[in-house]
Amino acid sequence: MKFNFPCLAFVFGLMASFGCAPDLPEDVTTLDVVYTNFNPDFDFAQGTTFAIPENVVIVTETPIQPGQQPPFIDFVAGRSILGAIRANMLARGFTQVNQFANPDYILLPTVPESNSLIFNYNWWFWDWWIPNLGAGLGWIYPGYQPAVVSSVSTGSLLIQLVNMKSVNASNQLEVDWVVIVNGALTGSQTSNTERAVAGINQAFIQSPYIQK
Repeated sequence: MKFNFPCLAFVFGLMASFGCAPDLPEDVTTLDVVYTNFNPDFDFAQGTTFAIPENVVIVTETPIQPGQQPPFIDFVAGRSILGAIRANMLARGFTQVNQFANPDYILLPTVPESNSLIFNYNWWFWDWWIPNLGAGLGWIYPGYQPAVVSSVSTGSLLIQLVNMKSVNASNQLEVDWVVIVNGALTGSQTSNTERAVAGINQAFIQSPYIQK
């Protein structure tokens, strides 16, 4: 588990005024936190290809029906987020393919609609995009437990790297890497873009094990 933030007293879900600095920050970007966690027994070099969607999904509290497309964040911010993920994966030696080309990994970027624990959000937020995603699918986190972060605040970016070779008899997908960029999508569209991209870049910097 690795954290990147200015003071260890900062906890997800708490207000910024509980931080270490004696005065409130003048710039909201100083509150950004990049959290990463991963399966310590997984060899990320065993895969060569990845796929990412064309949109960043908003995980809502209102249920959607299986097969129905969920809501997405605005196009400009979404394009920047996906571009940053793509650039970092390519730089690590992986090759992007279509989701129908049997990718080794799929990276799923989402944003919570409200302060909530979203690691086990319903699989059908993605069944419209991931081919042959079976009913009743669940996420598993082998060797680690990201839910130690009790809450993910509104405006945070969650990225999960899913091992598409790992679907087992219990119909679960293995998530071998998790990223949270806390509060990255709060503010203006320009600020959203800059903060989200900076957070994604930092997530890869502090995750050297993701390498082909």
